[in-house]
Amino acid sequence: MILNTARLTLRPQAMGDAPALFAILGDPEAMRFWNRPAISRLAVVEEILREQQAAMDDGVCRYWTVLEDGDAIGSVDLSLIEDRSAELGFLLRPGRWSHGFATEATAAVIAHAFGPLGLKRLAAAVQAGNFAAIRVLEKTGFARVDVRSGIAMAGGMRADCAFYALDRG
Repeated sequence: MILNTARLTLRPQAMGDAPALFAILGDPEAMRFWNRPAISRLAVVEEILREQQAAMDDGVCRYWTVLEDGDAIGSVDLSLIEDRSAELGFLLRPGRWSHGFATEATAAVIAHAFGPLGLKRLAAAVQAGNFAAIRVLEKTGFARVDVRSGIAMAGGMRADCAFYALDRG
């Protein structure tokens, strides 16, 4: 299902999105708070998209490509959909940070999750130092439920991670 906001279109992710998503997933700045390093080959992103397409077909995930005036600037997803719950994730191209796009896209996915998808609870995990992502979660209604120390990250690093939840209604 296509989701529209005032400035964005979120459409179901497609294999043709691989080059645009590679530009983000291959950017060390965009990936610095992820649990994996920047991806160095387009073929890896294509394989990830194939896996995500299969997960969407199985109904366990939903992935949207975020478009600003037709330009792919990121993605938002609901993963691990089970028992009317899911985990929310989002990633935008660094040049589009600090414009409110992540909040706008995330809010659209939350409304879809609690509306047509009929979910009751969303969760999200974020590195404790990723203040921009924390602000997005808090602006869209998420509340911190836990912080855990020493979670394994890319390259053998360890980081504190904050866990957030949002219940419908």
